[in-house]
Amino acid sequence: MNFVIPIEVLDHWIPSHRNRFTGADLDFLATILAPGEQRHHLENLWSDPDAQREMLDLKEVFRGLLDSPSAIQVSPRFYFYVLVRHAFLQANLSDADLADYVAGIMTKRICPSPDDPLQDIAHGFTHASDFIAIISNAKGRMRFHLQVAAGNQFLVLAGLYPDFLKHRCEKRGAPDLEFYESFAQRSFREAADNRLGSGKTSRLLLGALSEALPAARRSLNRVAEEFVFLGD
Repeated sequence: MNFVIPIEVLDHWIPSHRNRFTGADLDFLATILAPGEQRHHLENLWSDPDAQREMLDLKEVFRGLLDSPSAIQVSPRFYFYVLVRHAFLQANLSDADLADYVAGIMTKRICPSPDDPLQDIAHGFTHASDFIAIISNAKGRMRFHLQVAAGNQFLVLAGLYPDFLKHRCEKRGAPDLEFYESFAQRSFREAADNRLGSGKTSRLLLGALSEALPAARRSLNRVAEEFVFLGD
């Protein structure tokens, strides 16, 4: 499988997707938490990162996202953040930045740019050997970006498409689900240890994700099974 990897895909940093929630996301939250004249209080809290996190941690928001017809208006960033955050909290993964990062990956991979092979699960890299072949020859900052891309890709595959990996293992003798979990974990760990990569804060987050990855993968398996329809 031959791909030309767009350089912008490799220009990796770790922005907060919570900073890019939309007005429609706020409207939805208001219908759940602050109907009527109470809305202006919620708007004041919305601009405070800690208060926003605490509001989105409420079980009422999670239930509303699943049950309320008004949830159709929310942005993918908001939708996946709330799902991932609550799944991670159930697994005692309390760092909101981890949920933010993983939700951002899911948003990009499930709704990919049509010309971006690394973002498209269905048509992109789905074999570890694809990444090993290109990472082995990469140096410095390029190696860091590829390590992060590999971790992202196989976290999503192992987390959201475990049945695809299991089927391929059974029918074709491909590596099993645990192999891809381990590959993602190792990729994040190597990126975190690569001092030529992004700043210290980003590398610390990648290291924390590596440590949390087994629990994170199982949490995403539950999200895929119970809350997200990904097709056959």
